[in-house]
Amino acid sequence: MPPSTTSGSQTAPNHRLALIGGSWLDLVIIALASVALFATPLQMFRLATPLDESVRILISGAVWLFTALIVWHKAGPISHLTASLTQHFARISIISWILIGLALRLTWVILFQAQPGSDGGTYLALAIKLIESGQYKAGDTFAYWPVGYPAFLAFWISILPSAKAAFLISNAFVFIVGSIGVAKLGTHLGGPTAGRAAIALFALWPNLIFNSATPEKEMLVLALLPWATLWLFRVVENPGRLLFAFGCGILLGSATLAQPSLQLLPLLGAIALVIFLPSTRNSIKPALLVILGAAIIVSPWTIRNYQTFDKFVLVSTNGGDVLYRANNPMATGGYMKTGEIDLSDLSELEKDAVGRRLAVEWIRNHPTQFGRLAVEKLILFMGDDAVGVYNTLKVGRASDNTLVYALLKATANGWWMLAWLCMAAQALNNRRHAIRLHSMFSRTPVWIWLYLMSLHAVFESAGKYHVPITFALCVLLAVLACGRREAQHEP
Repeated sequence: MPPSTTSGSQTAPNHRLALIGGSWLDLVIIALASVALFATPLQMFRLATPLDESVRILISGAVWLFTALIVWHKAGPISHLTASLTQHFARISIISWILIGLALRLTWVILFQAQPGSDGGTYLALAIKLIESGQYKAGDTFAYWPVGYPAFLAFWISILPSAKAAFLISNAFVFIVGSIGVAKLGTHLGGPTAGRAAIALFALWPNLIFNSATPEKEMLVLALLPWATLWLFRVVENPGRLLFAFGCGILLGSATLAQPSLQLLPLLGAIALVIFLPSTRNSIKPALLVILGAAIIVSPWTIRNYQTFDKFVLVSTNGGDVLYRANNPMATGGYMKTGEIDLSDLSELEKDAVGRRLAVEWIRNHPTQFGRLAVEKLILFMGDDAVGVYNTLKVGRASDNTLVYALLKATANGWWMLAWLCMAAQALNNRRHAIRLHSMFSRTPVWIWLYLMSLHAVFESAGKYHVPITFALCVLLAVLACGRREAQHEP
C-alpha cells in the first residue's frame, strides 16, 4: 500500500480528514462543474451574439440542463470511457508526454508569432529595465506591478540573446517543471496511472498550449504550485521531512511574488499541517518552516518597499485600486480602467489606500449589488478557458482572422466543458457505487480552486485568473478516473 494511503490514519483523526478530503467533496466538484457548464455557453453567447441577456441566460440554462441530464443518466458509461482513456494515457511515458507537450507548444509558437502586449508587455519591459539599470519602475510606480515574474524573466534575458527568446524558452522551461510536478502529484494522490493521465491532460490542455507564445506570469505560478502542493503532502506523510516544509514555503513565497493574490497560501498551508498532523509537537515545526520559507523569499522585497515608501507594502500596491474598480457603482465584475471615482491622479500608495476605503464603504452600503457582482464574477471565473487565444491573436496581434479566432476559442472552451462534464460524471458515479480513491487526500486539490475562485468573487474576475490552478483539474480528473482500478482505504 502506498505511503500516501496510510499516512492519514497515522496523522490526524478520521473526522478531520473526512472534513478536508472526504467523499462529500464530490458534491463540490459536481457543483463547480454545473457552474462551468452554465457559465461557459453564456460567455460565448455574450461574445458572439447580439441577443438580450435574458435570452442568453435561457439558452445557457437549456445547455446546462441538457448536459446535466447526460451526466445523470450516463455517468456510468462516461466514467468507463474516462477510465479507459486514462489507461491508454498511462501507456505513454512521462518523458513522451513532455515531448508531446513541447511539440504542440512549438507548433503554436511557429503558427502564431505574437508580440508581447498588455500585462505581458509590461512585465517584459520591467525585466529589461532590471537588466539594464537595476531599477524596478513602471511610469511613476515602484511596486504597482508584482516583481516575481519580471525577476524570473530578467534571469532568462541575461543568459539568452534576445528578450523574445527569453520568454519563449522560459515558457518551455516552466512547462517541463510544471509537467513533472503534475505527474508526481497525480501519482501521489492517485497512483502511477493517475500520474501519467494527469501529465497527459496538462500537456494536451488547449488553453495552456495557447498561452505559450507570450510572456504570462500565470504560467510561472502554474509550474510552482503543483510542487508546493506535493511537498505539503510529503510533510503530512512524514512530519520529519522538514526540508519539504521549508521548500513548500519557498515555492509559495515565490508564487506570491508573482501573484500577490496567493499571499494567504503559506498561512493556509501551515494551518493544513496543524489539521492533518496529530499533535502540536508534530505540526509546529513544519508549519513554522512553511511560513519561514515564504518569509525568506518575500521579505527582501518587502524591505525594499519599506525603504522606497517608508511604509509596509508586502508585495505590491495595486490591491486597493483593483478592489475599488471591482466594487463600485460602475463595476461589471471584470477589468475596468477606472471606477466611478477616477483615482489615476493619485500616487500608488494613495490609490491603494483610497481605493480600499472606497471599496469597503461601497460593499458595506450596497450588499445586494455586491452579491450580484459576486455571482457575475463567478460566471467570469468559470465561463472561459480561452485567454491564451486572446493573448496570442488579439493582444499579440498574431492574426486578425475572425474565423480562426472563433474556432480556437471554441476548441479551448469545448475542452473545458468536456473536462468538467467528465469530472461531474466521474464524481457522481463514484458516489453511486461507493468507489474508494487511492488516498484520503485525492480530492483535496479542489480546495485551491475554491480559494482562488472565492478571492475573485470579491476582486475583479476573468477566466485568466484560474489559469495558475489548472493543474488541480488535471490531477482531479485523473485521480477520480483511477478510483475503481486503484481503490484503497479512505475515511
